[in-house]
Amino acid sequence: MPFCRLIMADWSAASAPGPKRPSPNRCWVGCLDMAGSRPEIVYCRTRQLALDRIEAWTAEGRAHGPVLIGFDFPFGYPAGSGLPGGRPLAEFLFRHIRDDADDRNNRFEAADRFNRLLNPNGAGPFWGCPDTRATASLSTTRPKPWPAHIREFRQVELALKGMGIQSVWKLAYTASVGSQVLMGMHAIHRLLQGPAFRNARIWPFETDWANDLGPIAIAEIWPNLFFPALRSDPLVAAQPIRDAGQVLATLLAIRAELQAGRIDTLLGPPAGLNPGGLAAAIGQEGWIVGA
Repeated sequence: MPFCRLIMADWSAASAPGPKRPSPNRCWVGCLDMAGSRPEIVYCRTRQLALDRIEAWTAEGRAHGPVLIGFDFPFGYPAGSGLPGGRPLAEFLFRHIRDDADDRNNRFEAADRFNRLLNPNGAGPFWGCPDTRATASLSTTRPKPWPAHIREFRQVELALKGMGIQSVWKLAYTASVGSQVLMGMHAIHRLLQGPAFRNARIWPFETDWANDLGPIAIAEIWPNLFFPALRSDPLVAAQPIRDAGQVLATLLAIRAELQAGRIDTLLGPPAGLNPGGLAAAIGQEGWIVGA
């Protein structure tokens, strides 16, 4: 078995701590051992509390074997966009974004700066913000026309088209994931500084897909790949908040695939990509576990 422990996170880009009572649209993290223990699902009011929990679970799991950690946001942007992927992206965002212990952050100001860098003659590619945060570069709605020199979607999003997956550039509104990328990759950089993560590798950028996963593999997940099929599972259905159910469904589904020996289905190179597409995925864009 390639992993002894699975850890999955449903991330949040909120700008204030969540309520004391477990609530949706905040960080939820889960842990499940391959040996068959019952899963543990935890609500975290802030991103730092979520990172602390992930770090503790990882250090504990590493005493028994390799650990797979999944985060529900993209680890890269479309090839040719001007932004890196994987660890270089995490480092870049850490340098340019502020994320305080109480979750206050400057993600909209940072997105505006990135737009002026990537597209100095118009709005976008980042978009979606409150009216009070809008500028000539950062619009509340999708830019029209779209910047011709920047692709709107990664290859994996095009592969999952029709399933409700969103663009990495969309910062706000229903099902958006753009803000989670900014705050999530910032958080991954912080996580990687901990002693427990000294030998961690970011999939697929640093792992040659499933060939060199190392003691800790950190990967991009999309719970909607697994939640619809498992929402009626008694353990999943018992979760009163969808975010928690999505984390649990992802844990159960990935464990089942690994137990069945289908690691290449989850972490191997996608069969539909040509050599150029594979190079773009592993070099800049990333991919989604199981896509």
